Amino acid sequence: MKAKLNREDYQFRKKTGQELIKYPGQLNGLDFVVSNCEDCTIYICDHAAQIFVDLSKNCKIFIGPVEGSIFVRKCENIEISVASSQFRVSNSNNIQCFVYTSSDPALEKSTGISFAPYNFTYPGITEDFGKAKLDPANNKWSQVFDFTPNAEASNWTLLHPSQFHLVSKSFEGLEEPEQCPVPIPTTYGGTCTKKIILGSADQKANGLEFDFLMGKDNVKNQQQLSDENQVYLETQLKPSNQKQVEQIQGNYEEFVFDQESVKSTEPQVNLQSQTTFNAFDELMAVDTQSNKQREVFQSQQMLKDDAERKLKEQKRKQGQEYLKKFMSDFTELANQRKIQNRAIVREKVQNKEGWKTVMTNIDVKDNGGEKDVSKMAQAIKNKFMDVLK
Repeated sequence: MKAKLNREDYQFRKKTGQELIKYPGQLNGLDFVVSNCEDCTIYICDHAAQIFVDLSKNCKIFIGPVEGSIFVRKCENIEISVASSQFRVSNSNNIQCFVYTSSDPALEKSTGISFAPYNFTYPGITEDFGKAKLDPANNKWSQVFDFTPNAEASNWTLLHPSQFHLVSKSFEGLEEPEQCPVPIPTTYGGTCTKKIILGSADQKANGLEFDFLMGKDNVKNQQQLSDENQVYLETQLKPSNQKQVEQIQGNYEEFVFDQESVKSTEPQVNLQSQTTFNAFDELMAVDTQSNKQREVFQSQQMLKDDAERKLKEQKRKQGQEYLKKFMSDFTELANQRKIQNRAIVREKVQNKEGWKTVMTNIDVKDNGGEKDVSKMAQAIKNKFMDVLK
């Protein structure tokens, strides 16, 4: 007989300012929920079936491999590392995502979302990738599908390489954390030479081109970054003499992750090699301009919303006045009808009493105590004539 599970062991709810940890083997492929957490650092160092992150803000959340989906809903100002078959963000703002996903990441009604490759490791993470049936080499972290794209400004962008960092979690009594099993692109200081693909191929096939998804300037700059990186690999990493080999190897070793660099949470990028990131700097300038345009658009929208609110308030007051007048007229009419009904009832009662008087006033003792039918008929006739008058 299976032991009954305790629901509290599979959720972090309403936590503030804490470090929360699920250790290797504690979830063992089951679901988990993070909800209503604030200013927390959360480590989920085990494989799971499905994870929900809801209504949380100002948190750092690091999640191991998940066989199913990871949902981020109604969150704000969080940094999250995720590895799953599907990753979806909805109704959230200012989310920094370090992603492994075997399908296109999805956005819905969210803004200020940045994406970078997966960056988390802990003891046994490679084995957990296998248990979650995930192939670390098949990562579509940058192929974002935005269900609610904004024509004015992009809802998402790639994280600047200078902000990329590795995060590892070690535990006493366990072996040291492994190297992150997910290949990291050279742009972010790793060794993977695979070209970065911007946006979802499915969304482009459906007619939503990159310039509509992210803005033409954003796409141009980010694609330029990817192209420059490819040229760098094809030219700079093919030296013509031994001296150049040694020089390039000296620079390139700074991008190789050893055990010590995995433990660090500081950026692993050589800032002296800034030429690789020029396109990102241009992108930031474009984002600044886009932010100004967004502010103007939001200001205009606020004025429009205020006018609509005033119009609704005016209509509401008119409706209240109409209802008040209607109720007043209805009450007055009801009172009039009540008075009329009382008069009618009173008249009927009087008529009824009058007929009784006719009957009782007939002296039945006349004619030897027997009823005088002729007198009765005459009395009834007289009363009937009085009524007709």
